[in-house]
This record gives sequence, structure tokens and C-alpha cells, in this order.
Amino acid sequence: MNVTQDEIVDRQATLNIEVDAESLEEHMARAYKSLVGRVNVPGFRKGRAPRLLFERAFGRDRLIEEAMETMVPEVVQEAIEETKIEAAGTPRVEVLERDPAPKIKAIVPLTPTVELGDYNAIRFDDKPDEITDVQINESLERIRDGNATWEPKEAAAEIDDMAVLVTLSAMVGEKEIISSENVEYVIFAEATYPVPGFSTEVVGMSAGESKEFSLIIPDDYPNPDAAGETAVFSISVSEVKSKVLPDLDDDFANGVGEGFETLAELKAKITEDLETEVKNFFTRQIEDRAVDAVVETSKVEIPPITIEHESEHVLSEQQQQLSRFNMSLQDYMTGIGKSPDEFVADARETARTRLIRALVVEELAKAESIEVSEEDLRVEINLMKQSATSPADRAQYETDRARESIETMLRRRSALSRLVEIATQDQAEAKAEAPAKKAAPKAKSGTASKKKTPKKSDSPTDDKK
Repeated sequence: MNVTQDEIVDRQATLNIEVDAESLEEHMARAYKSLVGRVNVPGFRKGRAPRLLFERAFGRDRLIEEAMETMVPEVVQEAIEETKIEAAGTPRVEVLERDPAPKIKAIVPLTPTVELGDYNAIRFDDKPDEITDVQINESLERIRDGNATWEPKEAAAEIDDMAVLVTLSAMVGEKEIISSENVEYVIFAEATYPVPGFSTEVVGMSAGESKEFSLIIPDDYPNPDAAGETAVFSISVSEVKSKVLPDLDDDFANGVGEGFETLAELKAKITEDLETEVKNFFTRQIEDRAVDAVVETSKVEIPPITIEHESEHVLSEQQQQLSRFNMSLQDYMTGIGKSPDEFVADARETARTRLIRALVVEELAKAESIEVSEEDLRVEINLMKQSATSPADRAQYETDRARESIETMLRRRSALSRLVEIATQDQAEAKAEAPAKKAAPKAKSGTASKKKTPKKSDSPTDDKK
């Protein structure tokens, strides 16, 4: 086998492979043994026909085609090992000639390169929003509303009341489209169920009253036979109830969740939860902005083949999401007004952005010497196994591939936490640290050396890839 390599362009190596006739013959012999046992040759039992008669019956090209199935990946892998290139993905292979001496062209994606900018110089003065009394009271009122009771009332139904509809029916012509009994209908000002305008008709009705009225069914109504048509509704009210909110006192607090001794303790817990929510949201925003800033000042080179492979994953993910909503890809593209070429171009750009961000974060982890301890890895695996629904699902988290993926996730998560820490530190603090810690030098992926003392990974709850 003779292998030559063209000049590397865009982090892709082109290998020109010439396979000698003897190697082709070896693979053809293997192909013959495989095929002869699977096909029928007139006058012979399966597996018994001599090769000469087999070739006469099916042709030499049939053997060559079968031989290529095993020969091509083998010789390409041998060529990669011979040239000692750092392959980082599936090569794009083209067979130029088949017989008598095959010639193969393989474009091999190499490991992407990343040259980090000065991420230690990134600074954001933003601070998490302060929790206000209004927010605390709104949360408290939502809890209070969730613990409300419904009490019968003698007066007519009003907005926010509940009307018990002993019968509810709707007819479009001679066809009944709704038929329900004993419906507890809460009257909202702008309710759209079962159709817009229905709640307005219920307002003013009292227990024991019945009513008929007409409403136009919306064009997006689930039943296409009724959409856009006029329906005649018939309802009978058996009872009207009003919402009774509990008093905001210690007894109320004691009945919420696992119970609180006092209303003050409940408010304190609400405040704590809101602060955590705001902090997590703030952290995610800073993460995104900080990664954007690092990407902007870094140099990343990714093989086009790698981007194409990732774009295929993006398209596959989008198709899976659409299938959950019973929507075809064509209908979706029509809905957003994009041609197939534009849709694929968007997927390619999404893939490129996703790869760049992931590579930059991974390189940041190297620059900060972030390592994942076995303890942290075990904790995360156990957490994931708790959500598994079967022994087989739990076992998958113990595979080498799963452990490697989880370790990568934890390492990137810790790198993001470190980046947020750098980006949000006070200017005075940054200046004080400057003499002790110099800005990280620019380093290319695969060439950056690690510090002797690895830094233990943190374990934040949010992850960014």
C-alpha cells in the first residue's frame, strides 16, 4: 500500500491511498468465502461452488464490491496510523478506482485547535437583582390561592367564581360537539375554554338556572368539522361557589408543604427560594455572556467535516422534537418561511456555534487545570441512576462511554463556574490577585501543559455544554 498526504487545509488531511493488486486479491478471497455461503449458484449447494464458477455466474465486479466493504475502512485506518495524523472523526472516503489496483481518497478531520484569548480580563459589573417585598407577597399570594376553598353562595356567578354546570352541550347544526356533565367551571375574565366568550355567558347565572346561547367556534378549534362554525350552547347551573382565601397567619403557614412554625418562617423560606432562583438565572446569563466574550477573543479552527457531522445531529434533534408534536419537517419549514437550503444552513451555523463554545469551555478547563475527582463523578452517577426506571437504564451509567460523558459534563460545568467567578470579581480584588496570578497564556488545544496541582471540580447544579 502506498500513501501520500496533501497539505493540511482547514484542519483536514487528504490521504491518497493506492492499494496493490495482491491486497485486493486477499480481500476478494475473503469476499468470496462470505458470498458463496449466502447465494445460490446453479448446480451447487450453498458454499460449494468454486470461485471461478462463482465469478462466471455473478461477475468479478460483485466480488470487488463485497471486498471493498471490508478493505476500504481497513486501509484507511492503516493509512491514518502510518501517517501518524491526529484523526478526530469519521473520514470522508471516495473510491477513485477499483480494479486492478484500487485508489482511495480519504479526507480526515483533525483535532480542532483552540487558542484562548485573555479570559482573565473579562469583567462584568452586574449584580443579581434584589428580592423585593412585592415579589415575596406575590409568591405568598400564589401559595394562598393554591390553598383556597370553594364555598356555596346564593348570589349570581361573578368573575373568579365557580359555577357547577350539571349539563354542558354544544351543537353545530345537527352534530353535537360537546357533551359534559357536572363540570366545575371557574370563571376567568379572558377564558378561552371551551371557546372564547363562554365565560361571559356564565356570569350572572344563579343556581337552578339554564341558558342557551350561540358562539362562533374559533378557526383553530381541534375539531375541524366545527372550526369557524356557529355553535348553540346549552348549560344548566346547579351551584355557584366563591373562592375563600385562608387567613395569612401561623396556622396557614403550618399547613404549607411540610409545615412552618410561623408565617415569618414561611416568608423566610419564600425569600430564600426566590434568591436562589434569581441567583441561578443571573449565573446562567453571566455564563452565556462570558463564554461569548471568550469566544470573541479566541481563535478556533474546526474541520468542515466535523461541522457537517454536528449539523446532522442538530437536524436529527430538530426532527425528533417536531415528531413529538406530530409535525413534519416540511410543514415546519413552511410555517417559518424557510427553504430546505436555508434550514440546513441554519443547522450548520448552530452546529458551528455549539462546537466552538464547547471547545472553548473545554480548553478553559485545561487552562485552569480542572479535574473531576472520582468522588464527584460517583456522586453525579448516583444522582442520575436515581432517575432511571429500570436496572438496565441504571447500568448504562456505569459504562466507560457514559462515565467519560459525565466526566466531560462535570469538567465543563466547573470551568463555567470558574469563568463566572473571574468575570464577576471586584476590580480591587482582581488587582490584588494580579501579582500572584498572571493572566493565562494563550494555548492551543492539545499543546497546553497542565499545572502540577489539579484543582478539584465544583458541583454546581446547572450545566453548560
